[in-house]
Formats: sequence, C-alpha cells, structure tokens
Amino acid sequence: MVETVSETKLLGTIITSDLNWKKNTQSLDLKRIYMMQVRSKLEQSAVLWHSSLSKKNRNDLERVQKSALRVILGNKYTSYSDTLKLLNIDSLEDRRKKLCLKFAKSCLKVDKLRKMFPKSSTMHSMSKRNLEFYKVNRTLTERYLNSAIPQMQRLLNSYQKKKIETLSQLNMPVNFDLSKSLSLRN
Repeated sequence: MVETVSETKLLGTIITSDLNWKKNTQSLDLKRIYMMQVRSKLEQSAVLWHSSLSKKNRNDLERVQKSALRVILGNKYTSYSDTLKLLNIDSLEDRRKKLCLKFAKSCLKVDKLRKMFPKSSTMHSMSKRNLEFYKVNRTLTERYLNSAIPQMQRLLNSYQKKKIETLSQLNMPVNFDLSKSLSLRN
C-alpha cells in the first residue's frame, strides 16, 4: 500500500499535493541570494572600471539594485534610500568607492604595488592648504584622469584629509610631516 502525503521534500525542493511552489519561495532568503548572486556580479572587478563609468552607466547599475530591493521587500518597499537603511546595504556607488579605497590601502602594504601610490614630498617646510599625501599622477586626457590609479590616489588623499579633520576635531595633535604621515589602518 502506498502512503499519501500532502507534502514531501525531494532534493531540497518541497513538493506539495497541489503542486504549489509557495512553500519553496517562503523559505528563500532573497537578500542573501541577491548579495551572493547578483551584487557580486555587479561589483566584479569594480576597482578597475568604477572611476570611468558614465552617469548613465551608474544609473543603470543602481537601477538593478533598486529593482532587486523592490522584489526583496515586496509591499513593504517605500523608497530606495529607506530600503538601503532598513536592509543595511550601501548604494552600489558607495560600495564601489569603499572597494576602491580598500584595494588602494591593501596595495600600500605590498612593496611592488606601493609604487603606484608614491608619497608626496615638499621642498620646503611651509604648510599648504591643499596638501596631498600621495602624489596624484598628472593627466593630459580625461580618460586617464578617470582611470583607476589616479582615482585611487585621489581617494587615498581624501581619506587622509578626513582622518586629519577627525583627529583635529578630537583635539588630538596631528603631524603634517609627510615623511611620517599617519598610518592607513582603521
């Protein structure tokens, strides 16, 4: 005699007697699937191409994330910025910038790669208003200006400036001597 059941699990898929897929989709963690399958593809090699994206490219990529977040939240979706806060996710633009900065900081730890980010040096002891900690490659074309290395050099400089501003707000002494510049550890 064959036993009749209302549902059973076969190879990770729940099969119900009415062949409804609702039980399978209820157990899915859509945010996790998005992060692992979709966002990872949207960010693949972003360190190399992020800085040269056009406004249209940036909007197209962000639109993919907006659509995915709408699916994840369903009727609970209100706005993109609220959803980012609710799910504790960065916009793709912010995420790519963080990835670029993280990559540049890790390059500073490797002797061969550190050469891409030479420290600035001054010939005098006068302090400058727009001090660069890392020498930014001068460019003749906008294409090179927007390429990965000059962009990461600028990111490292803005990171150092923010770090110094934070320290000065905390009334901590800041050494502006570039030869002894602040560590990039968080």
